[in-house]
Amino acid sequence: MQRSYSFRRANRASRTCLLAALIFCLTIVGCNNYCFVFVSNPGGSISTSSNTPSCQLNSATGTVRLRVAPFPTASVETAPTPIPASIQHIFVTLRGIEATTSAIPNDDSPNWRELAPQLATQPEQLDLLAQCAESCEQNTFGDVAVPADAYRQIRLRLSPNQPATDEPLPEENACGSAGFSCVITADGVIRPLVLDTLSSQFQISSDHISGGFIQVLPDAAINLNIEFNPQSSLFFPVNNAVRLVPTFTVVPQASSESTAALNQ
Repeated sequence: MQRSYSFRRANRASRTCLLAALIFCLTIVGCNNYCFVFVSNPGGSISTSSNTPSCQLNSATGTVRLRVAPFPTASVETAPTPIPASIQHIFVTLRGIEATTSAIPNDDSPNWRELAPQLATQPEQLDLLAQCAESCEQNTFGDVAVPADAYRQIRLRLSPNQPATDEPLPEENACGSAGFSCVITADGVIRPLVLDTLSSQFQISSDHISGGFIQVLPDAAINLNIEFNPQSSLFFPVNNAVRLVPTFTVVPQASSESTAALNQ
């Protein structure tokens, strides 16, 4: 009888330790994409569930101020470039810029967060070879609130050269009949731009993000510069078109407002 009582007491102690350990782990890890629910059955067993909707306990957001920077002016004079000398302009039409916390995301994942929502209704065409000083405000998008988190991938979604009839179009199109993404040579010839991916998008992985990820803090703003790097990009002629394998770098910087708030 004494042995049975000792066994039950030890069993209760084990369950108590297990529950405490699980709570401690959740305190350290926090909520990501799932909530964990613990159920203690009358028989003494403890079950867990992680198939509930995304955790709503942490709903803090931060602000992202995005700028897509074309070809840096300093690089024109100081750095060699593999761009063919005949290419004067590289026009691309953006219809979305998104970020995700996943290091290996799926294209259809719901975890992509839109950083420039206005592009969905009004795509914007920009020249990746336009020379623009750091103070230039071109290609700067309005502030957008996103969940506070560490973002490890960015993608730039492009309007296809042959969009559907119901898709929005940019107000101006320098590519003419060549589509909405093109290159223009020094003699004025316009050639369609062909991407090296099946989908119309540029993917920017964590190894091209300064620091490896973008940390968005609660109630803080961060400036995000996406810069085209022609020195590392590749160009291939394809019939009358040009295939582009681009390289972008992402440089996140805390805004002056956030820095001032932290110093108060």
